[in-house]
This record gives sequence, structure tokens and C-alpha cells, in this order.
Amino acid sequence: MDRILTFIIALGLGLVIIIYTKQIVDMAGNSQWAESKLGAGGTYTFWKLFGLLVILMGFLYAIGTFN
Repeated sequence: MDRILTFIIALGLGLVIIIYTKQIVDMAGNSQWAESKLGAGGTYTFWKLFGLLVILMGFLYAIGTFN
């Protein structure tokens, strides 16, 4: 039961990060590292990939990969 709840929380957090990427970048500012490694708009790409990673890690935890 706790795995399912953790996945639901991770899914929600990941979706919030993906949907509100512009607002996050406006608050936190651009990342020079992401811009240099991922090109123009790299900060936005980084946050979207981070949101997907949060969802993926929550899913992997829910199915018991880390046991």
C-alpha cells in the first residue's frame, strides 16, 4: 500500500514539474550548465526530463525494483 501511495505522490510531483516548467524557471532562473550541455532552452528541457525521472523512479519503486 505504501508503494502505491509513493507512486501516486511521485506521479503528481512529476506532472506538476512538467506542467509548470516555465513558472519554475521564472522562480529559479536559468541554469548555465543545462544551457551549455542541452543547448538553447536547455533549462526547460532539464526540468521536463527531471519531472519524467521523478515519475519513473516512483514507478520503479512501486513495482519493487529497488528491493
